Amino acid sequence: MKQKVLLLLALLFVSTSFSQVAFLQYRNVPAEHEDKFVERETKHWSKVAKAAIEKGQMTEWTLWRKVGVTNDEAPNYVFVNSFESLEQLDANIWGTNMDALGDVKPEDVETNSFTKITFSYYIQLEAVLEGDYKYAIVNYAKPTNRGDFIAENKTLWKPFHETNIKNGTGMTSWGMSSVIYPRGNLARFSVFTWDGFNKLSDALNYLRYQAPPAEGEDSEPNPFAEILSKSKMNEILPDGFQYSIIYERVMTVN
Repeated sequence: MKQKVLLLLALLFVSTSFSQVAFLQYRNVPAEHEDKFVERETKHWSKVAKAAIEKGQMTEWTLWRKVGVTNDEAPNYVFVNSFESLEQLDANIWGTNMDALGDVKPEDVETNSFTKITFSYYIQLEAVLEGDYKYAIVNYAKPTNRGDFIAENKTLWKPFHETNIKNGTGMTSWGMSSVIYPRGNLARFSVFTWDGFNKLSDALNYLRYQAPPAEGEDSEPNPFAEILSKSKMNEILPDGFQYSIIYERVMTVN
């Protein structure tokens, strides 16, 4: 049961700089420690990330907070460390930039002792429609054929979402990434997409079920009808997304 819960609740997404690869670390932060955690990370550790960025060791650091509670053991925060290449990952970012903390002692602002690291992932960007966003709906998938999933999203769904963004539907960004590591038959998912919004209401409205009109009422055209007729996603992803969940941006340094 615990394995299933972890499978559903692992959360991934990509920063607005849209670098080629990223390292994501998920944290479970108890409610009584959230204020302390956010203050220490945004006030102190973001300075270390900024120093690494200025040295060209990474491109962006972002902290995200999950909207709502899904499970007590699930991660409710995620760090996204973005890089131009896998080679940049070899740099000892935190070890070589501690002087950015100034007169503050690392042990006085640490956050590991009262939080739990739940997952870590390495991912690579596959496609993106750039744009600023405060909220991200992250859709996790484990398709029968990862190559087919990526190909259809690039050729069919990306242009569809691009049109929706231009038409002012509330979505401001879209992207897709694949998992580099961990991999294997027991992996939680192998790809994911994200939909970006600047308002929580727009994200929730995008997710909510629209009931069909009652008899005698005028029906609204289904905006997905045409693209679904061209899609093979029911074969590539027969059970649909494993989970779709919303995260809110806390802070970005780039």
